[in-house]
Amino acid sequence: EDEDFYDFSGVTAWVENQNGDIWSGTVLWNYIEINTENLPMNGKYRLCVSIPGRGEYRSAFKEVCQSPQIDSITFSISKDRQAVQFEVSTHNNDSDPLYCKWSFEENWESNAPLIPYLRAEKNLVDNTIVLKDLTETERIRRSVCYSKGVSKDIYIASTEKLSKNVIYKERLNSVAATDRRLSSLYALTVTQTALDKEAYKYWEGIKASVSGTGGLFAPMPNEIRGNIVCDTNPQENVLGYVNVTTQTTIRRFVYWQEHAIYSHLCTDETYPSDQWLDLYTSGVVPVRYGETEKGTVNKNEVYWTSPACGDCTTFSNSTRPDYWPAER
Repeated sequence: EDEDFYDFSGVTAWVENQNGDIWSGTVLWNYIEINTENLPMNGKYRLCVSIPGRGEYRSAFKEVCQSPQIDSITFSISKDRQAVQFEVSTHNNDSDPLYCKWSFEENWESNAPLIPYLRAEKNLVDNTIVLKDLTETERIRRSVCYSKGVSKDIYIASTEKLSKNVIYKERLNSVAATDRRLSSLYALTVTQTALDKEAYKYWEGIKASVSGTGGLFAPMPNEIRGNIVCDTNPQENVLGYVNVTTQTTIRRFVYWQEHAIYSHLCTDETYPSDQWLDLYTSGVVPVRYGETEKGTVNKNEVYWTSPACGDCTTFSNSTRPDYWPAER
């Protein structure tokens, strides 16, 4: 690959309309930001990018596609209760067909299935393991965490072959019952982008090629031409497609405890104290003491588990979102 392709120094970008009005962009470290919030909705616009040594790249002029509101985010539980399928519904009242593309962000409490009450420390003097009780703050920090993810697949649909402009329960992502996303509180934020027919066909071709549904002779993604042209080399096949559109967004929370879907595979078990050092070295964590027949704490019996089961800080990848509900 051309190493200079990702060098944004000297790059300029702007949006312009057919009257020659320009909205300049700001080139940041590895992306370009252009504020288009106040563009008149009745104009036609294109994106222009000037790259030193390569020329100017311009997309085709496009009218603004206005995205309708998302009607709902729903989910369906499989009959065997082993997976959940998320869906999105939308519609509009126009006579022209509706073309839509969706992306989403997921946020969830990625909690530890087994609540930890102990932590282990290594005594460097005699290479023994010392167990200490976790404070309430430490216990919460290790048992309640947050994770997030974003959509990676291409989600598109149209009403072109339907009698009404209604897209009903179009499938988004599917989540297995053993996935931590179904363990506690979950939020799915879906963004809907309206497309015109030409943009929809472009994404339809990309989806068919990357998913293999286009068959043996389907074009590769780099063979599918978008609507961007280099003025100094019109024959250059420029990847990507620029659409002019508004977006609508909706978020749904799901308390999975109400549906009893999640099934974790975590267990804890006791080990003799002469194995604790090896357990600690291998990353296994203590979670609790056992009990005597009288119900009192038995400090000679210690239950250990994998970090994936007893310490959520080992697998969470995010912090608590600002919009997250108050502690329940």
